[in-house]
Amino acid sequence: MRTLLTFDYELFFGKRTGTPQACLFTPCEHLLKVLDEFSAKAVFFVDASYLARIRDYSVQSAQLERDYAAVVAHIRQLEHSGHQIQLHIHPHWFDSWHDGNRWHMVTDRYRLAQWPTAERESLITRCTTELNRHLANKVFTFRAGGWCLQPFSAIAEALWTNGIRIDSSVFHGGHAESGTHYWDFRSAPASGCWSFGDDPCQPDPTGTFTELAISSLRISPLFYWHLAFNRVFGERQDHARFGDGDPIENGYGNLLRLLTRSSHMAVSVDGYKATLLRTAFRQAQRKGCSHFTVMGHPKSLSPYSLQHLRAWLGDLYRHGGQLEGYPLPTPVKRERATTAS
Repeated sequence: MRTLLTFDYELFFGKRTGTPQACLFTPCEHLLKVLDEFSAKAVFFVDASYLARIRDYSVQSAQLERDYAAVVAHIRQLEHSGHQIQLHIHPHWFDSWHDGNRWHMVTDRYRLAQWPTAERESLITRCTTELNRHLANKVFTFRAGGWCLQPFSAIAEALWTNGIRIDSSVFHGGHAESGTHYWDFRSAPASGCWSFGDDPCQPDPTGTFTELAISSLRISPLFYWHLAFNRVFGERQDHARFGDGDPIENGYGNLLRLLTRSSHMAVSVDGYKATLLRTAFRQAQRKGCSHFTVMGHPKSLSPYSLQHLRAWLGDLYRHGGQLEGYPLPTPVKRERATTAS
């Protein structure tokens, strides 16, 4: 079973975005200490939309000019150290603005599909170009911001044109609807990897894209009650996350569903969710999955979650496993399709 550890490299999108130092640099420093114990390499999905926007404002703000230079240097160092860099996009950054002191998040168009065709294609090209200009190896794998990938047909051609051949946004059983977020992966296979055309939830052997899905785990509402308890009472202990921003508030309907019925959760190393890492891995082994893909966010890591990551990696490497990156795709031809508006 091929095993990948992936991180969405981004700030927060609530009332406070947080700082690159606390959301990116400091947690990655702690993370890399754990990975280096095993000579393990991770994958970082860099929010190229954030990178593009701090570059926009760097001409007006000395602080953002320093932030841009520091983030670029950090990304380059991660790649130089053997970690893989891939593409992540949160398009709402292009509606958001900086007043000289802080960012003001505007999340009315949080999903790529909410943007008009021409703007969406330009945005994807700009983000890919911005990230690639800092890398030795061009990106070829995409993860949608907030998992908001659908309808994929609206972004397929722009991604393909920009060299994207693999998606890694889908997790089996996932579903959410709120004012900002929407995804529905309930029809996606439970397997780890498949080819697809314009719908990543529907395998198609003739499809030109590959879905390398995030692993998922079916959990009871009790887990989210434990999660809520740790967020309230664990802040003064090892449960406090490194990031200094605020997340977008979960919609009331989604929160109620999670607290009252079983659901599927992406396997994650974030905070208290990391307690399920070894359980999810053993389950994937029993099922004979071809891939096991874990996700997380540097901003949401905590000393507690890193303890569980270290324990899981210890198990993995003791039994002859290792972390891998996304495989370079085999070149294929694609007929140009009409892009959805």
